[in-house]
Amino acid sequence: MIIKNKKDEFEKYLKDESNLQSKNIEKLYIPENEQELSEIFAKEKSLITIYGGGTGVVGGATNDKGLIISTEKLKKIFIDKENKIVRVGAGVTLKELSGELKKYDLWYPVDSTEQTATIGGNFATNASGTRSFKFGCIRNFVDAASMILITGEKIKLKRRQIISHNLTFDFKLEDKNIKFDVFDLANKFSFKNSAGYYMKSNMDLMDLFIGSEGTLGVVTEVSLKVLKYPYDIIAFFIYFDERKKCFDIVKNFKKTEPEYKPLSIEYFDKNSLELLKGKLNNIKSVNAALMIEFLINDENDEEKILNFIYNFFICEGIKSGDILITSSKYKNDFIYRVREALPQLINEYIRQKGLRKISTDFAAENNLFDEMICIYDSILNESKVNYAIFGHIGDNNIHINFLPKNESEFIMALKLYDTIAKKIGEIGGTISAEHGVGKLKKKYLKYMFDKKIIDKMREIKRIFDFELRLNTGNIFD
Repeated sequence: MIIKNKKDEFEKYLKDESNLQSKNIEKLYIPENEQELSEIFAKEKSLITIYGGGTGVVGGATNDKGLIISTEKLKKIFIDKENKIVRVGAGVTLKELSGELKKYDLWYPVDSTEQTATIGGNFATNASGTRSFKFGCIRNFVDAASMILITGEKIKLKRRQIISHNLTFDFKLEDKNIKFDVFDLANKFSFKNSAGYYMKSNMDLMDLFIGSEGTLGVVTEVSLKVLKYPYDIIAFFIYFDERKKCFDIVKNFKKTEPEYKPLSIEYFDKNSLELLKGKLNNIKSVNAALMIEFLINDENDEEKILNFIYNFFICEGIKSGDILITSSKYKNDFIYRVREALPQLINEYIRQKGLRKISTDFAAENNLFDEMICIYDSILNESKVNYAIFGHIGDNNIHINFLPKNESEFIMALKLYDTIAKKIGEIGGTISAEHGVGKLKKKYLKYMFDKKIIDKMREIKRIFDFELRLNTGNIFD
């Protein structure tokens, strides 16, 4: 086990991509296995904050006091090719997992844009990624998970092992009887959502831990269902002179037969494209663009999908000169580099300004998409702060990234964010579709859930973390 007591020895662990900074941290632990992690929990009485890949954008890996534990040494990977199951240590990055799976012709499709994100962090936030339109979030692929509770106890959960009876959990964990009720929030989780604890009738206890942002227990290993590596993935990049035409295309794709359902549908507004022009060649100055990926199973499937897509675009009046096509199977093509470059450019801009990132993570059901866009337009059209909008339009989860020039505009952007969050909550959307709530977005949770639901979440946290020491400040105070 590595222990660092001096701030200059663990400076890099004091902030994540939100640029929120930890303060008054006593020490850093880097355990090499579950046993060492368990011993830390049993011994220490300070607040404990877990640090994964540092890619979070809501400040979840930061705190104002206590100690930090990094999961970076929990790196074991066990692959069961026959059953298509992989056991992954919490510190394994998506890039590392992808590299190992390729050796066995296997594929984990819930692959977020930031390849240095860890499986533990993905589990904690119920992460999705660019290809969530077809495959959803990590929750859909988790088969089992090992966790350490604040007491130092290790638990291992398997799918369908502990199920609530209607809205009541009643089970034995180690030597303790645990009983508590949940609310039925099925309507809040019928679309892409990672805000607060997952709760519904007859639910799996596993799903309570997934997306709980490390507030109930710390995941050390996850068993994931994986797929056969695809024959190919074809990506299209389409330019649009009119934004409405772009939105209409997306709506039509959502109506296609399942066999033609895209793997991902990603949106870029005109401001995003202007940002990209400064870094990449061949980017046009237009009002909108889409990146659309399709999964190809074999040669016959490739011909069928290509014919469908070209006929679809022709019928929609898209010019061939406005379409780029490539294979994005290995995420090393031009189109995928466009998608990866944009958040990097925005993060770089924010760091240069010395400000904290302000990026929305709102989403809503399909029938609320137009209303959501109207909310964005009515507020942003009056904004004096620059912004760029991009993201997972297939899930109605496009991110508004504010680009303030100074502290004054930063404060203005925070007010705009709050106004939009409130209106999204009022129409039934989520204030966090994939990034989690962390410390930066917990004040917006009240726009989604009333006090009794948030109090219920606090009550559940006390059951598993009675001293409120684990990732304190994430989701709620």
